[in-house]
Amino acid sequence: MKPSLDRESLQREIAAIAARLMVEDGHDYGQAKRKAAAELGGDRARLQGMLPDNGQVDTALRQYLRTVVGAPHRALLHRMRSLAVEWMKTLERFHPYLVGAVLNGSATKFSPLELNLYTESAKDVEIALLERGVDFRVAPAPGGAARAQEVIGFFAEPAKGEPGRSPSPILLTVYDPHAQRIAPGASARPADPLLHPIERSGRASLAMTRQLLAEADGSDSPPALRA
Repeated sequence: MKPSLDRESLQREIAAIAARLMVEDGHDYGQAKRKAAAELGGDRARLQGMLPDNGQVDTALRQYLRTVVGAPHRALLHRMRSLAVEWMKTLERFHPYLVGAVLNGSATKFSPLELNLYTESAKDVEIALLERGVDFRVAPAPGGAARAQEVIGFFAEPAKGEPGRSPSPILLTVYDPHAQRIAPGASARPADPLLHPIERSGRASLAMTRQLLAEADGSDSPPALRA
């Protein structure tokens, strides 16, 4: 480690290495930051106390995906957002919104497709999936997820015409209907000026997700829609 690095520069360097590790190895934020600090060497205890936050890593991750991965990353986003549209149409009565890495442009090949649903009973979502023959698992909602009922996870088979592609992981977080009125928090709304306004919004409706796809395809589309 270069001894002259100040805290801000050191955090940027750790974030850049962590971003690469997330893309290459699928590490989560914590693992990636710790391994990045270890790669730099030097005073391990000091480095562990100066790790960047997840937002800084996200910024570095999007930069890495744009500049190093490039076209394959854009293709991945298009494919995952197309899959989101398919499932949002299927689950439309539960008021689905696209959230997470697939929305904000930081998705890697390891990222799940994340949708938020809003309904009185999560059991109704489970029944809808069972009717489609989906093999899913249910987990408690994460702590701090206001009004969240549960998280449903499953793997979606690739679309026809994509032989050899692995199934895509999908996570559905089911919320109480009143939670739909709560705006996404600041941590879900990256300030990256290179992102489309919808990508910075924190959540995207079916219409908004379709707009992202249409604009990526170079199609005419209406002005940005609000969540």
